[in-house]
Amino acid sequence: MSLCRVLLITAIGMVWTLPASAAGCQYDMQCKGDRICQSGQCTAPDAEEAGDAASQPKAVPTIRLSPPPASLPRSCCTVAGKLRLAPPQSGDGPLALGDSCQGISNSGKPVPGTACN
Repeated sequence: MSLCRVLLITAIGMVWTLPASAAGCQYDMQCKGDRICQSGQCTAPDAEEAGDAASQPKAVPTIRLSPPPASLPRSCCTVAGKLRLAPPQSGDGPLALGDSCQGISNSGKPVPGTACN
């Protein structure tokens, strides 16, 4: 056999056995539950670390509610006068007085303006 063939067969043999030696974990997401990856093995966290995490209170998210508007706008004041508001699109929040809006003319053309009563 020539030297090239011997080197090729040796390289294929080494590559073929690599996945078997890579068994285990490489990062914490590969471990189930609260276990963590240490030295390529999934292990339970130390008792000290678990005690520290349990003693800290969990943060509760704060929800701030905006007060309801004094009066909901019924029209859109435009250069063409007061027009009816365009139908709200998905994701549109409620309008407040003075917000920019789209008024719909009689012909169905949208006209920019500000929300008014």
